[in-house]
Amino acid sequence: QAPALAAYESPYINSDDEGVYPFNGGAIIADGKMYVYNTEHTASWPRTRGWGLHCIDIFTGDLVWKIANPMSFGGIADGYLTAANGWDGYQYVFGKGQSEPTVTAPDVAVPAGTAMTIKGTVLDLSPAQAGTPCVSAGSMSTQMEYLHLQRPIGGIWGDQVITGVPVSLTAVGDDGTYVDLGTVVTNGYYGTFALSWTPENEGTYEIIASFEGDESYGSSAAATAVTVGPAATATGTIEPEQALFSTEFAIALAVIAIVAIGAVAYVVLRRRK
Repeated sequence: QAPALAAYESPYINSDDEGVYPFNGGAIIADGKMYVYNTEHTASWPRTRGWGLHCIDIFTGDLVWKIANPMSFGGIADGYLTAANGWDGYQYVFGKGQSEPTVTAPDVAVPAGTAMTIKGTVLDLSPAQAGTPCVSAGSMSTQMEYLHLQRPIGGIWGDQVITGVPVSLTAVGDDGTYVDLGTVVTNGYYGTFALSWTPENEGTYEIIASFEGDESYGSSAAATAVTVGPAATATGTIEPEQALFSTEFAIALAVIAIVAIGAVAYVVLRRRK
């Protein structure tokens, strides 16, 4: 039995009077997991929106993942499950996808002791959604239903937040020294990440971004380089040049000069008379 998404959405109830979706078919087991989909003898129309394909841990009974639409499973081998969706007419394949990270650093030398921003992306390379962000295992069903089954990006209740994947960043100096820059989580909606680093020593560093992978994606890594130059030198305060005379003294001199010129002119005029 699978819990119903909302009250009265299913005519079936369990012993606790909770709505559930029925299973009325076979199942397939591989790698310790059972795959089974919701159905009933005579399905009603419109189809119940909460039905889906379930992956269940056979040792614990816990739900590993579920995706909407009750897809009928087909062959399973090498970690990949095929399933036919009778609601949209497509054949789907479930399994680990490839991932592709990118990483960039400043193209010009950065002075030692100055912060720089290292940024990049981690994207999905699976054929059906190449170039979309890699997301956490907890967000995978929401992401796939949004991309392929016309479900809202926030889930049918609008309460789901898509989260990204962790990326580890390392700087390797030209002398072979390693600097662990830390781990950041990508943006679940854009696949981007950014980290600020303040290098202390000069040199050329190789910056490596590593995604170790998880149950949904294979591991991957990317690298770039950045040069750290000499630290910026401190500059003293430039004092303004001191004037030879103050403004008041200059005005006084100008007044004296005018008075002197007037006196001389007066004497000259008296002599001419």
